[in-house]
Amino acid sequence: MFRRLTRTIIKQNSRQHGQRRSDPSDFTVMPLGLRLLEHSGLWGDPIRKRSFAVMLITTILILIVPKIVLGTGSDSFDSIARSTAEFIFCYNNYLMMAIFAIQRKPFEQLIGTVQQLFDKHRTFQSTVSSRYMVHVNRQIMRYSRAYIGVQGVYFLIFNLLPALVTYRAYLSANGTEPVEFLLPVESRFFFLDIRHSIGHYTVFSLLACPAFLFTAYLTVVKGLVFIGIIVYNTLQYQLVSRGVQELKGLEPGTTPFRNRLTEIIDQHGAATQCTKLLDSVLNLMLLVQFTNTVLMCCLFMFYVSKNINTGAVNVLLLFLALTVENLCFSYFGNRLSTENTAVASAVYNTAWYQYSPQLQKQLQQIIRHAYIPRGITVGKFYIVDMASFGQLLKAIFSYYLILKELF
Repeated sequence: MFRRLTRTIIKQNSRQHGQRRSDPSDFTVMPLGLRLLEHSGLWGDPIRKRSFAVMLITTILILIVPKIVLGTGSDSFDSIARSTAEFIFCYNNYLMMAIFAIQRKPFEQLIGTVQQLFDKHRTFQSTVSSRYMVHVNRQIMRYSRAYIGVQGVYFLIFNLLPALVTYRAYLSANGTEPVEFLLPVESRFFFLDIRHSIGHYTVFSLLACPAFLFTAYLTVVKGLVFIGIIVYNTLQYQLVSRGVQELKGLEPGTTPFRNRLTEIIDQHGAATQCTKLLDSVLNLMLLVQFTNTVLMCCLFMFYVSKNINTGAVNVLLLFLALTVENLCFSYFGNRLSTENTAVASAVYNTAWYQYSPQLQKQLQQIIRHAYIPRGITVGKFYIVDMASFGQLLKAIFSYYLILKELF
């Protein structure tokens, strides 16, 4: 509903100003990410949440319940470790999106604030700031398409490789020796013998494929939407720094200077408010993500170290997808904190001490607020940056070494 309203406003503004754009999405916040989020049932009409709930429950019945009730069908700790890691991977995605569904209101406020900024700059498309916003928005679109492509490749390999290996082994078998099939996940599936019966294996593959697709879809949505909104908040701070640079070309004390300074102060206040909203949306989800990442990755590493074979490919894909996702959160979270601090440096380098006492007070206020550490946090405990990603990798490797010594 909100996204449709945004589109209507955009069309109305475009008609009012008589302007043409080469791309309608240049001044639209996260067009691709919000579209995918809407298809998942977590954006737009609240009634669509029912479709998300139906898909989630169905996926849990297919992927999660058999793992919990029936186990893996093997007493090997390697098998148990892999099954547990896969369970945590699915549970992590489902829980994060469920938290988002509950805490969607601050996200809507955040999207609305950023869209207002884009609507304002749409009127003056010839300015340097407007062109930079278009550049960043197009970069986000390119990143989104590339991310979807990579995740699509992961999904195809994850589903097709086990099936190709299994059917090849079955067709080439002489019939005297039983063939144990390669499963995409380590699990049993109710009353079906999916490890030795090709018919049961085919039924399982057909039923599990939509569940895998739904899980992959949530992974894509999570990466596009949450990382994308971090980039937009970073853009707000970048525009403030650019605005401060523009002050150097204006005569202090003049009406244009005072108007531009007031606009910069309001823009910086909006950016800091968006950071607070962003952290309120992400802090609990990132706590779940980072905690589960430690558990998953150390189990994945343990399994791969004990099983260097075709079955380890799917495990490596999950490990790679999870690591890259956390790296993106850390990298863009680090950029957000850095750009917040860069605002203070930009203001300090404007020779503010030569201005009138009233202007000095206003600029000092920006510096004081910019030096307050801001960013996305893990459960309000610490800010997410590249240093925290390094600590995450150290924790994963430490727990992996403990598992390796014990088993």
